[in-house]
Amino acid sequence: MKRIFHPGGSVVTGSDLADAVLVYAEALSGRRQVDVVDIPIISDDGRQGRAQFLIGSASQRVSVTSEPAAFELVELGTTELLHRKAEDQSLQTPIGLAHDPAFAQFDEFDY
Repeated sequence: MKRIFHPGGSVVTGSDLADAVLVYAEALSGRRQVDVVDIPIISDDGRQGRAQFLIGSASQRVSVTSEPAAFELVELGTTELLHRKAEDQSLQTPIGLAHDPAFAQFDEFDY
């Protein structure tokens, strides 16, 4: 089990799941993209639940080994999906108005 720390606190999930979240976050960061991931977690009182994270270029996550648990939380489909998304080279940085210098309105700001 591993604990994933985020700006609002932390959650405990399976080791492979935590690793997959970080691998995917790193891949998104390199692409300057973000995504929401949904993973199973174990709450502090031992109940199973789910957590959603916005991960990518601006997110900062830390995963550390957690206290031993009675079982390892495993969700192979989610783990495999995160790894596939991390390896998907077809995902590129979206091109849009925000990325076109002609649309920048920097003259509106006082620096």
